[in-house]
Amino acid sequence: MTTSAAAIRRRLRRPPPPWRFRLAGWYGRLVNAAIVGAIAWGVAVRGLQKTGQEGASEWTALCLSVVAAVVLLKGLLAFGPVFAGRDRLFWVLSSPVDRAALLAPRFAGLLGFGAAVGAVWPAAVLGVVGAPSPPGWAVFAGSAVAGVAVVAGAVVVQRSRVRVQGLLTGVAVVAVAASVLRPDEVTAVVWPAPVAVLLVVAVVAGAVVQRSGVRVRGLVAGLAVVAMAASVLRPGDVTVVVRSAAVAVLLVVAVVAGAVEQRSRVRVRGVLTGVAVVAVAASVLRPGDATASAVVWPAAAAVLLVVAAAASLRRLRRSDLTAGAALAAAVRVSVAWLDLGLLGALLAERRARLRGRVRSARLRGPRAVVLVWTDVLRARRAPGSVLVWAGLLPVPALVALGGEVEWVPAVHLVCAFAAADRLAAGLRTVCRLPAVRRALGVPDGVLRLAHLVVPGTAAVAWCLATVPFTPHVSWLNGAVSALGAVAVVYRVATRPPLDYGVAAIDFGVLGPVPLGLLVQLSRGPVLLYLLCVVQVLLG
Repeated sequence: MTTSAAAIRRRLRRPPPPWRFRLAGWYGRLVNAAIVGAIAWGVAVRGLQKTGQEGASEWTALCLSVVAAVVLLKGLLAFGPVFAGRDRLFWVLSSPVDRAALLAPRFAGLLGFGAAVGAVWPAAVLGVVGAPSPPGWAVFAGSAVAGVAVVAGAVVVQRSRVRVQGLLTGVAVVAVAASVLRPDEVTAVVWPAPVAVLLVVAVVAGAVVQRSGVRVRGLVAGLAVVAMAASVLRPGDVTVVVRSAAVAVLLVVAVVAGAVEQRSRVRVRGVLTGVAVVAVAASVLRPGDATASAVVWPAAAAVLLVVAAAASLRRLRRSDLTAGAALAAAVRVSVAWLDLGLLGALLAERRARLRGRVRSARLRGPRAVVLVWTDVLRARRAPGSVLVWAGLLPVPALVALGGEVEWVPAVHLVCAFAAADRLAAGLRTVCRLPAVRRALGVPDGVLRLAHLVVPGTAAVAWCLATVPFTPHVSWLNGAVSALGAVAVVYRVATRPPLDYGVAAIDFGVLGPVPLGLLVQLSRGPVLLYLLCVVQVLLG
């Protein structure tokens, strides 16, 4: 007997359980959230009391915000962001109920997650780089709305099936490079950025609407013409250009949303018309109105993207919903078992599938040279690791800019370890897979030393590149960071498999504590902590 749509709708509208049961289920989560929130609140209040440099801290915070938005968007796209496991997918695909109604709770949770991340981001970034003046409510509200817009935009991109990972990586690289500029260099170097943004928006708009069958070539071409015309204006005319560009971007977003939703048979003309009117009306606002610039523009874009994303839920296919289910399951299992090996293997498999194929070649020479060269090829096939290595270059200098000078050497060491660890995939593979070691027929010591060359070289090169321009970091600190990073990477990679049969001791607080498991997990982090203490003492 097939369940009717009315019965399923009544099941969805069933009264929730009593609040006592819900509170009992959420008790542990609320306690953990309260502890983390109290610690974060204290750190944020202390950080917001720091005074940053006029212009420099604001520009650095803007660049870091762009990087954070890109990282959030890439992470969401890796999971879907809307996904469904096998149990839930059966009901989503076979149920006579509207698919959007079944996916709406998860979509609402994603929007709440984006709003929460966006709301706390100003406190985090300004706590690092400092602020010339305490931020007002408009900054936090605008950041929360921007977080919602990023999540909704990820859902729209998921529905349109446009691959934007390369574009997002390029934006992150540009933002990281721009963060090291001085405020007086911003006008000369970053002035072409609005032009590039307009051109990128035109290209993305054309790619998105290509699948919907709506012809907007004239609008996209007009946007490109506006971008070219803006490139010949003087930097002093930035106010007029930015206001006009913002209006044009909102209008293009409205057209793109309408094109994407045309096939979903949802009438959003009234909403799109209203947003267009808001965009035109907002163009006449005063440039110095901080509330308008921090809240109005993100809110208008967020409304458009949320409407488009909500209407896109019913058009998601099986391939869209199952793309991130395996990754979510791997994350859940890795966190539960305190072992990131499964997650790393799954990510490596996904990178290999995206690459498609490689050209095989016979390597000649001594065994050690061949092993080192294969590790170099492995790094070449994972450009994301190299980008992370480069993205960590300005981090210690940014911490010094925020005024935390006593922690700069320790941050330098942690960043050096993170940069080297991203390029130590080969070392982890040969250390954790005995079958690979037996198949190669090389002594274990030679294998480990050969695969330690790439991360060791990466750590030394990273330290040589960062010590000259990082304040409060001497060459002695740089040497400790390079050697310490290599040592910690080796300790973490050569850690034996976890033994979950260790004893757990109950101290009367938070349940039994598996001390043996904590000792196993401390192999590497304890050494990193001790080296950080040494760095602080040397600094």
